[in-house]
Parts: sequence; C-alpha cells; structure tokens
Amino acid sequence: MFTWVKGNVYTLILTLYPSNITLNSSAASYFEDVRWCMIGIDAENSQLGIRPVSKREIDLHLVEMDQLHKISLGKGYARITNKAIMEEIALLTHQKMDGLKVNARFDEKENMLIADLKDLINKNEG
Repeated sequence: MFTWVKGNVYTLILTLYPSNITLNSSAASYFEDVRWCMIGIDAENSQLGIRPVSKREIDLHLVEMDQLHKISLGKGYARITNKAIMEEIALLTHQKMDGLKVNARFDEKENMLIADLKDLINKNEG
C-alpha cells in the first residue's frame, strides 16, 4: 500500500528574512489584485496574519493608513518589506530570520493569510 507524500505545489509558504516576508506563488495568488496589506501578530497564539487591502477599502477610509504595508508582486512570488516587523517576529520566535519557511493557510472568513509560528518557537525550545 502506498502512502502518498504531500506535494508543495499548492502549499502556501512564507519565507522569513531579516528585512522581508516572501510569499510563494500559491500564497501570493491571494494578493494579485491588491498592492497593500495589513500585518498582524498574535503573540498569544503565535500567529502571523496578512490581510489583503483593496483600493476600495483605502478610498473609503476603512483602514488606518498607518497600518498599511506595501506588497510587491513578482513573477511567482510576492514580497512585503518591513524590517521592524521581522524583528518583532524574531523576538517572538527566538529565531534568526534567515530564510525560515513557514506554512500558512488562507482563512476565507477573515480574508487573511495566517501563518502558525508555533513550530518555529518549538524548534528553538527543542
């Protein structure tokens, strides 16, 4: 009996660097129609949330302008550059942000990409 190995073609993956978060093509697909996003850190649950923000939301002032982060789209990836956020994630996880890969999921109800950082924290404790 074969046990099928999970592929990564459709897996949502974030790669964490000292100055940016890079989203693979599957994760970036949720941001292809936007140029801005909001980033939240849930320290209690060790999660990182990235929510796409539409131009309409900006035009209607539904989001605070100081909470917006530019998301740059490339061919097959997206990137959010913000060194301060990366330092916060490094403090939370006690990890050096040197290309760490984290799986994510897209929560349709919350309209947000959510990455669980617990594995990074547990990796440090293990």
